[in-house]
Amino acid sequence: MELIIHHRDDISYVELVGRLDADGVEEMEQPFSEATTARGLPTVVDISGIAFMSSLGIGFLFAQTKKLKKAGCKLVLLNPQGMVESVLKTSKMNKVMPLIYDLEEAIRTVGGDPTIGVAASPAAKSTATASPKEAPSNSAPPETPPNILKVRITNEMSELEGLYAKVNQFLIGHKTPYRSGYAMNLAVEELVVNVIRYAYVEDDPQPIDIGVGIIDEQLILEIRDSGRPFDPREAPPHDPDVEDLEVGGLGLTLVLDLVDALTYRREDNKNHVQVCIQLRADEDGELWTVSPVPANAGGEPTPNSEE
Repeated sequence: MELIIHHRDDISYVELVGRLDADGVEEMEQPFSEATTARGLPTVVDISGIAFMSSLGIGFLFAQTKKLKKAGCKLVLLNPQGMVESVLKTSKMNKVMPLIYDLEEAIRTVGGDPTIGVAASPAAKSTATASPKEAPSNSAPPETPPNILKVRITNEMSELEGLYAKVNQFLIGHKTPYRSGYAMNLAVEELVVNVIRYAYVEDDPQPIDIGVGIIDEQLILEIRDSGRPFDPREAPPHDPDVEDLEVGGLGLTLVLDLVDALTYRREDNKNHVQVCIQLRADEDGELWTVSPVPANAGGEPTPNSEE
């Protein structure tokens, strides 16, 4: 993740670039808070460089909105792209964090002066699409066919980065359509994080088996764990109430909205979850990549850079 800070006295104005998932939230929590909510000023967050956002990412931004609201300040999101925009609207979070597509309008909406700093040079961003980390050669048994990926992790959040790298390497290698790739990333994050956080009572590491496959024009995700019984289809639906500002149940609601089918069974004392996603080509032919870069990006990457 990259945080770009634009120094202003009237508002806080920052840009986020990368994946706002479980790992991204952990990485950004402190520096983002210091650059925004800690200042107690109205805030504009440019998310045009966010390639992927999960419910944890939405919840993270939502938490900042709650803090600023208590201080009498607004937070707006600037220029969400593609499926990031779609999940924000699906979750109805745009009712609490307005989506705005023009910088001057965003600054004016939160009460800032749009004539200050408008002509400033854009902060540096990467011009290249990030590549997935190389998956270890032993990530799947030799007999596994090329249309199948098998990964075993333990129930620790530190395992997620390697899991995402392997899944995305598989999706990119099979030229997965953009929307289907996003849906798979969302399903993996929401369902696996749910297992890691809630399935096991014991502190000892426990295995979670994940399989991804392409079969008959469908992306298939299978997750098996020996934790407590839980059917994701029975999770309480997310119904945002602007008055109490809570986002419980959002992740599974988003998964059920984006995927074509989700089934569950309890067998041999294990949870078996299967997700099916149709491989539908996007109208513009866009394919899934790890970190799409906005069209106006330029320069070299500068993590946590300041302008």
